Amino acid sequence: MIDKSSTFLTWHEWNRCNKETKHNRKSSKKLLNKAFPSVPYSENKHINVKGEKSPFDGDIVYWSERNSKLYDGETSKALKRQNHTCGYCGLKMLSDERVHLHHVDGNHKNWKKNNLLAIHESCHDYIHMSKSES
Repeated sequence: MIDKSSTFLTWHEWNRCNKETKHNRKSSKKLLNKAFPSVPYSENKHINVKGEKSPFDGDIVYWSERNSKLYDGETSKALKRQNHTCGYCGLKMLSDERVHLHHVDGNHKNWKKNNLLAIHESCHDYIHMSKSES
């Protein structure tokens, strides 16, 4: 038995330490799996860059198509339908500016594909700025 006075433990601390639950290898593994669940491989996907491509080589088409995969749902569908170009200004989508979905008729409950445009964030701001002035 450990001498309580030599370890500077009070009776309450000593009692509390002895009440801690003990874990064996299997229970520790079960607790670790609960705390840190394994992530499926599909969520860890990484798409390699083709050949000697670089964001600075001027190939805007490749990088706009590659970055459009970062979006999901209706934004991704609108980008594919518009050939990765802005529906307002016609320029390619780049990674330095976010893509917004614009509702053409202004009804945000209308999610039909002919009502949605994928546009640059600045174009979206410009559209709504010009609507408020008129």
